[in-house]
Amino acid sequence: MQAHHYALARAALSLALLGLPSAIPSRSVQAQDSVGIGEIPGFYAAGRCQVAPFPDELPALDSVLDSATLAASLQAIGVQKRLVLALRFGAFQSGPRVRVIEKKVPSQVADQALHAVESTLRSVPPDRRWAFRLRIEPGQPNVVTLERSQVCGGLPGPRQLTYRTFAVPANELAQVKRDAQEAAARRERVRFRALVDSEGRVLDVQVTASSGDVEADRTMAEALRKRGFTAATLDGNPIAAWIELKGDK
Repeated sequence: MQAHHYALARAALSLALLGLPSAIPSRSVQAQDSVGIGEIPGFYAAGRCQVAPFPDELPALDSVLDSATLAASLQAIGVQKRLVLALRFGAFQSGPRVRVIEKKVPSQVADQALHAVESTLRSVPPDRRWAFRLRIEPGQPNVVTLERSQVCGGLPGPRQLTYRTFAVPANELAQVKRDAQEAAARRERVRFRALVDSEGRVLDVQVTASSGDVEADRTMAEALRKRGFTAATLDGNPIAAWIELKGDK
C-alpha cells in the first residue's frame, strides 16, 4: 500500500512541476548596449498586429513627395490596379526607403511605379521617425494617399522546462500541489517588456508588474531573455521593438 501511495505522489509531482521555470543563476537582465539600434517607438503585445501609432500625425502628401510629378509618372506607366508601398525616412532608413508590400499590377509595372516614387521623394531630416504606407488606387488620375503602417509584435520562443520525478511521501503531496499552484499564480500576475532586435535577440527585459516575489520575477525574466523571439515587423519587415508579455507565456 505504501508503494502505491509513493507511485501516486511521483505522478502528481511530475504534473505539478510541468509549469515551473528552470532554476537559473542570478545575473542582470539589463541590455549591455541597447542604444542606437533604431527600435520603433511604443510597446507592442506579443503576437498581435496593430496600426502603427507613429508618427503622431501623418504629414501632408506634398511634404513627402512631389505629388504632381508622381501623378504624371503613374499615368505614363499605366498603373490601373491597386499598389501599396512602404515608405521609411530618417531614423528608420536602415533598409530601402521604398518597398512594395501589396500589388494588383504586373511586377514590371510595380517596379516602374516604385522607381517613380523614389525619384519624387523629398529630403527629410535624418532624426525624423517617419514610416507609413503610400496607397495608389486606379483612377483618372490615380488616387494617391498616405496611411499608417502596421506593426506586428514578435513572439517568444518555447519555454525551456525541466522535468523532475522523485519520490515524495504522501503526507507531503498536498504541500507540493500548493507550491505548484502558487508558482502558477505568480506566472499569471507577472508582466514583462522585452527589447528585441530585428534578428530576434533579446537585448533587455523589464518587469512591469511583479508577481509578488522579486526572486521569482528575476528568474522568469532571465529565462525569457534566454528564449529568443521572432522579431517584430513593420509592414512585414523585421525591426527592433519593445514587446509586452502577460505572464510567463
